[in-house]
Amino acid sequence: MKKFLGLFVTITIISCSSGDSDPAPEPENNVPTASSYILPNNNGVCTGEEISDTEIRVDFQWNDFQDVEDNNLDYTFTLRNLTTNLVVATENLTGTSTMVTLEKGTSYSWNVEATDSEGDSVTGATWQFQTPFNAISNYLPFPATLTSPDNGATVATLDVVFTWVGNDPDEGETELLEYAVYVDTANPPVQEVANMLTAETHTETLTAGVYYWKIQSKDPSGNISNSEIRQFIIE
Repeated sequence: MKKFLGLFVTITIISCSSGDSDPAPEPENNVPTASSYILPNNNGVCTGEEISDTEIRVDFQWNDFQDVEDNNLDYTFTLRNLTTNLVVATENLTGTSTMVTLEKGTSYSWNVEATDSEGDSVTGATWQFQTPFNAISNYLPFPATLTSPDNGATVATLDVVFTWVGNDPDEGETELLEYAVYVDTANPPVQEVANMLTAETHTETLTAGVYYWKIQSKDPSGNISNSEIRQFIIE
């Protein structure tokens, strides 16, 4: 009998990866951190270069915003006329200062936004100031800054608490301001629900619906300013 030697070959199949590993995730970019402003002073009367009887050139300065990854931030400077509530200047800058020619005897607000190379940005605080008149005069109060309810907020109670912050550029007059509260279903609101308030808060009981509100500020000389108008909803 023939004997056959069976040759058994064990084949080991080794499966290997291509050798390419997944790339490491990109490190998360840090958002810049807002810094403080320098000039013009907040809630005061600014100084500047006299251009004419009606105009003054004002210097705006702020400190560098901080970013641990990016030393070259781009800044967007925005200036708003508080009487008309219109933006009167917008500038894209790489430095931390700019100069703008403004109307005398007018209230303004401004802020600065910083953007890094990745497109992340942060906006600093909003400051406000008054440009001087030619002669000695009593300035208008700044329009009150509305704090609550937020614009477009839905309020779950009929007893609505209104809060705001008032300021006056004349020394010592912020504490002497009086306020009137206007709340109405019409826009602009014409219904005065409280007046001669010295506290920066008022509670009003309302029914469900859509409302608009504003604050009117009056100084001891009888000068009056009106805040922006906000809307809220009571369910």
